[in-house]
Amino acid sequence: MEKQKADRIIIKYSKKIYGFAMKKSYSYEEAEELCAEMISEVYLSLLHADEVVNVAGYIWRICEHTYAKYVATEKKKQGVSID
Repeated sequence: MEKQKADRIIIKYSKKIYGFAMKKSYSYEEAEELCAEMISEVYLSLLHADEVVNVAGYIWRICEHTYAKYVATEKKKQGVSID
């Protein structure tokens, strides 16, 4: 996909992605971190895609996958202290 088209899509959906991140997180800092990660994944994926038929569904799927990866890494960080 062309860079300018991917830029327009990111600008159009950035508020929706941030809203999704806000629903899934417990603080503003966590939401901003999650949103940045989601936008990065979506942008890189759009650049590598030839053509996307359902843009909203495509973005939603990537955001869900990115959120699942984020939760998995956060769970790994939480460890049970033996001390």
